[in-house]
Order: sequence, then C-alpha cells, then structure tokens
Amino acid sequence: MEKFYDIFKELPLPAIVLSNEYEEEDSNDEFKYCFKNNRTISSILNSIKSDLDKFNTSPDKHTLLEKTIYINSIRKIYRLRFSKINHSGAQPHFLVLFTDITERRRNIEEIGRLASIVDSSDDAIISMSLNNKIISWNHGAEKIYGYRSDTVIDSSIMKIIPNIISKDFETIVSSVLQGKSYPRYETINCHQDGHIFPASMTLSPLVFHDGIIGVTMISRDISSRRQTEEELKISHRRLKSLMYETVESLSVAHEKRDLYTSGHQRNVSMISCCIADEMNLPHDVIEGLRIAGLLHDIGKVCLPMAILSKPAKLIDEEMALMKKHSIAGYEIVKNIPFTWPVKDIVLQHHERIDGSGYPNGLNGESTLLESKILAVADTLEAMTAHRPYRPALGLKLALEELHNNADVKYDKDVVAAVDRLFEQEVLREEQGKLVCSL
Repeated sequence: MEKFYDIFKELPLPAIVLSNEYEEEDSNDEFKYCFKNNRTISSILNSIKSDLDKFNTSPDKHTLLEKTIYINSIRKIYRLRFSKINHSGAQPHFLVLFTDITERRRNIEEIGRLASIVDSSDDAIISMSLNNKIISWNHGAEKIYGYRSDTVIDSSIMKIIPNIISKDFETIVSSVLQGKSYPRYETINCHQDGHIFPASMTLSPLVFHDGIIGVTMISRDISSRRQTEEELKISHRRLKSLMYETVESLSVAHEKRDLYTSGHQRNVSMISCCIADEMNLPHDVIEGLRIAGLLHDIGKVCLPMAILSKPAKLIDEEMALMKKHSIAGYEIVKNIPFTWPVKDIVLQHHERIDGSGYPNGLNGESTLLESKILAVADTLEAMTAHRPYRPALGLKLALEELHNNADVKYDKDVVAAVDRLFEQEVLREEQGKLVCSL
C-alpha cells in the first residue's frame, strides 16, 4: 500500500482522507497548500458533513457534487469527489478529492450572459460555417428574416441573400475568411415571405483556437431609417427651394426699387459662381457665393433714391452714406441661418487686398476668398454696365482695372481665373454687354 500512499501524496489535486467520524486522518501536499488555515479546513469539513451522511448511507462507492468554499473571503467553487475506502473488518473511510472549477464556472456564467444578450438583441446575430451553413440564429434574426431557428440551422445563408447580390456577398465572405472585417456594410436582404429590404451588416471572422472557422454576421433592417432619410431629403429640398425663392424675392425687391442696377446682383452672382467653378472650389462654396451674390447690395434698400438714381457723381457726404450699404446688408442678412458665411461675404465685398476698401479696411489675409471673388465679379459687372451717372465703361477698361490692380486691390488668382473664363468664352461680350454662360 505504500506505493499507493506515495501516489496519494503526489496527486496534483487537493485530497483528504476522513475517518468514519469525518475527522481528518491524512491529507496530501496539494491539500495542505490550498487550505493552509485550520479554520478553513474545519469550515470545509462542516459544510460537507451532511453530504457525507447521505453518501455514507448510499450504496454508491463514488459521488460528485459542487461546493462553494470561501478561502480568506475569496469565493471559490470546487467539484468534490467522494470515494469510500473499505478496510476489512473496519468502518469505511472516505477519500475526498477537490477540483477547483471557479474559472470554468465563471466562464460558463459569462458565456451564459453573452448568450442571453445575443438572444435578446433586436439585431440579427448569425454565425455561419466555412461552407456558408448557418450555425447559430438568434431571436433578432427570427424577427428580421421570418425564419425560426430550428428551420434554418445547417441550411445555407444564401436563403436570405437576394440573387442580384449573391456574387458580391460571396466575394465579401471570402475576404472575411481571409481575416478582413466589414463594419456597417449596407446592402439588401431577403425575408422569408420574399420581400427585399435594406440592411446594414457587420461581417467578421469567427475565430476558434487562433483559426478562422466561419463568419459572424450582425444584421439590422434599416427600412425605417432609409424612409426617414428620404423624408428628410425631401424636406431639405423643399426648405432649400424655399430659401432660394426667398433670396430671389429679396434680390428682385431691391432691383425693383433701383431700376438703374436691375439685374446687377443676378449677374454678379452668376459671374462669381463661374469664377469659383474655374478655381475648382467645392460645390458648397459655390452655392454660398450664389446666395451672397444675389444679396450683396441688399443694403442699398436703406439708401435714399436720390442717391441711388443721382445722374451725377456723388459728393463726399453722399459717397460716405453709399459706403454704409455693406454694413446695412450685413445687418439685414446676419440673422438668417444660412449654412454659408453669407453675412460676412456681403460685409466684405468692397474690401481690397491692400486694405484700401471699406467698411473696415481689411487686407487680403483678413478677407474671405468668397469676398475676393465677389469683389472682382462686382467690379467687372459694374464697369461694363450703364449707371445713372455714366455710360458703360466697356470690357477693355474693366479688364485693365483688374490687371493693373491684380495683387494690389484684387486677388491675382481670381483675376487669372477671369482671364481663363474669357479664353474659354464662358465670359464674353455680346452687343456691348457682358454675358456669362454657366
């Protein structure tokens, strides 16, 4: 028996031998290491006494049970194996083996929690094998696709993929099986009843023991979102149309009052947009310029008609009043919630690169590019059109003004863009008038 005693002592699991009275008779080294405290050992023996009573009266020679044991206030879970040791002519003894399953139990509980989360998710959470067979299918998938879990497990994932995108989907799955992930991939899926709906899918490799064994797919029906987005687009288009109509009305109202400059704001707006497009500015910037161009002289509604229609050169006092139209325009449009800096463009359209402009004498670095474009377009249109106090000066003098003052009063890049537009005949002179073809 001595060789078996040596085995008992060297067992890698804690083990203890108890008498028929459940008192410790011997224990191995691992038991002594794990349960060093006598109070802990006494507590363990007391906690399993009732279990030993049942086992002692049972015909079984072995039994298993789980016990929660606190060691220095730390909760541990052990699987206990009871075995009877019979000696001839003597009362049976008991061998108790302890297996620490705390981590295993914690992992099982964590898996259970994760499984509960997956199953309660409104999103479809699906896993599939290397050959596209469905491995798991949660309640969210049942609601989104209409198939019950027991009817789709081991069937092909392609039953929810419309034929029109099947090749694209297979290509994506192949990439996922190579380790690539596809977050929020928007596509279309197929319901059990045959209807097609838009879906947002996230596809990731299903990894086990450092190897890819399939694909995990999280899918969401985005029909409601798409409908909301479409409604918002329609609403946005309507609001944008209303805004443009309002701006057009403001511009027309001003021009109705000042017949001598009728069409000036519209022409400046078109020329500005042509210049901005030639300079490859973003569409959004061009849209802002279009609005600013239509409103850049709106502040003149605050000026007396006697000044606006005076058939002679303005005196200094009248010119000082005229120069306030930029500020007046700024005050008129500043509270309109444009998405572009319209109010600042209107305020700055008479500023000049060298700081000689008005109303604030800003230099080129302090002036918006849109304002620099508008300044050139305004000068070009004004000099080629008739005014109450003078006839049109003509295109030649207008271009000389721009060229002579490029990088002085006017931005040289903007002036260069104007030259290219004339070369392309986007801007041209017809019957003495400046014409712009958008």
